[in-house]
Amino acid sequence: MALRDEEQRQLAEIERRLAEDDPRLAQRLAKLSPLGLPRAALAVAAMLASFVIGLAVIAVGAELASVVLGIIGIVLAVVVPTALIWRLWLRKLK
Repeated sequence: MALRDEEQRQLAEIERRLAEDDPRLAQRLAKLSPLGLPRAALAVAAMLASFVIGLAVIAVGAELASVVLGIIGIVLAVVVPTALIWRLWLRKLK
């Protein structure tokens, strides 16, 4: 739903005043994800998807007796979620 010109002008004015009054808050709000979801929620969804896909690849690899598919599944199910957790943890330390 598009905003009317007057509403867009009002929002731009509110944004300008916010940036003047509290620049730190304005900077934090500018870093929000475009979908409106917190970064942690997106990371959890990515970890869960990677884990489930990895398990499926492991199952297919076991069915086909393919070592390569098994290794790819393990990487997807274990390494990718661990790397995402590690990255979030390091960001939190900053």
